Amino acid sequence: MRLSHKIIFVTSGIMVVMGLVTIVTINGVVKGTVRTSIEQNGIVLAETTSSNVADQYLDGKLLTVKSVLQNLLDSNRYLVYAYILNRDNGTVVDTFPQGFPAGLAQVDPLPNGSTSVAQLLNVDGDLVRDTAVPLVRGLDSIELHIGLSESALLLPIARISWVTAVLTLIGIIVGSLAALLLSRLITSPLEKLTKQAERIGEGNLEGEIQLNSRDEVGNLARTFNWMTAHLKETIQTLQRRNQELSLLSQTLGEREELLGKLWQQVIFAQEEERKRIARELHDETTQSLAAIMIGLKTAEEIMPNDLSKGLQFLEQLRNMAGHVVKELHNITYDLRPTVLDDLGLVPALRWYAETRLGARGVEFELEVTGINRRLPAEMETTLFRIGQEAISNTFKHAQASKVVLVITLVNNSIMMQIKDNGQGFANKEIGNTTNERARLGFLGMRERVGLLGGIIEINSQVGVGTIVTVKLELSQKEFSKEGPLV
Repeated sequence: MRLSHKIIFVTSGIMVVMGLVTIVTINGVVKGTVRTSIEQNGIVLAETTSSNVADQYLDGKLLTVKSVLQNLLDSNRYLVYAYILNRDNGTVVDTFPQGFPAGLAQVDPLPNGSTSVAQLLNVDGDLVRDTAVPLVRGLDSIELHIGLSESALLLPIARISWVTAVLTLIGIIVGSLAALLLSRLITSPLEKLTKQAERIGEGNLEGEIQLNSRDEVGNLARTFNWMTAHLKETIQTLQRRNQELSLLSQTLGEREELLGKLWQQVIFAQEEERKRIARELHDETTQSLAAIMIGLKTAEEIMPNDLSKGLQFLEQLRNMAGHVVKELHNITYDLRPTVLDDLGLVPALRWYAETRLGARGVEFELEVTGINRRLPAEMETTLFRIGQEAISNTFKHAQASKVVLVITLVNNSIMMQIKDNGQGFANKEIGNTTNERARLGFLGMRERVGLLGGIIEINSQVGVGTIVTVKLELSQKEFSKEGPLV
């Protein structure tokens, strides 16, 4: 078999095997990850829903419970159904428009003391991951079930497999053509060089290949001679490059690890925020509303006998209702201040700094230059989150008495600077701090700025304070575009 044919067959075979291995590996890893995520998200969604509807269900407000379950179904396109089953009396509150399927009532009940059970069901030809949790801890006979469509969630994986297969086929074709071209480039000069070598073998025993021709064969012969002389130097150069690549690979690995931890921190923060909101709604808002309901009942009983006392009681309930509204307002603002969307970056940062720093007795000063219109939404969000993180670090760790926020727009360059007179730290400690959350906070700020092509500098000195400087560039189109004034 000719050398050119061997090159083509071996190259094509390797590409086919690698393509098949890639398709199978990607498909298996992604499916396993998606199934694990479906099960975990199902448990979180079921537990959150149970905490939201448990009180209404126990109070007999089944229509309200069904409305909550239907809203949950409408807001999640992967959710197939949600229902509450009382195994003691067989009553069901569900979201099935055609009636509750009899087969679902036969699903295995929750084991005593179990917090959740997930199982794969076939519902009308669709694979559904059914997650069951007790509606109330300690009361296993009342179960909340939600069903997430595993078929719908796994559908993109099939598309990925097809795309990978097509790309593999294209790669095989391109690789075969490249192998054919490469084989001809290699074998053609070798054939000519072989003939010349045969002539050398007939009587010329010189140690080097001597070809005086100026064509490709002569160049190839001179290349062999030159390659021998420079082989050692090339090997040494490659060794140095390998060391450099090894250091670069180590640096990239550390960065990838930090990014992974940052992503875990984002997920953790999201879950903690959900827990906090659920806890505040349950411990404060729900309790306050329950107290108002009881108070209204009491006022109803008092007023026929003592109108003045009843009115005083209603005034107290009105104040309590105002407190509930304020609680809900604070929860909404903690998620995302509407002032950022409504009024822009500067008012949002002023509001956040004054509410957070003022409550702790920290003096705040704001200096704004050149900004007379709204910035792009993505840029406003990035600058607000960085300012939020820096101000949060100031009142949590810096022990500062004064914070100065400077925002300047010159030409198409915007600079934001947050300065404090706190205790500070050594600059080299930014990346080496043992405080994992602080280190991830710095990394998160750098990543946010990097996504917009900007730069961030963090300078700090022990006993003097810290300065965080962010610089972003507006495109000419964004800079010249008219927009609402700040």
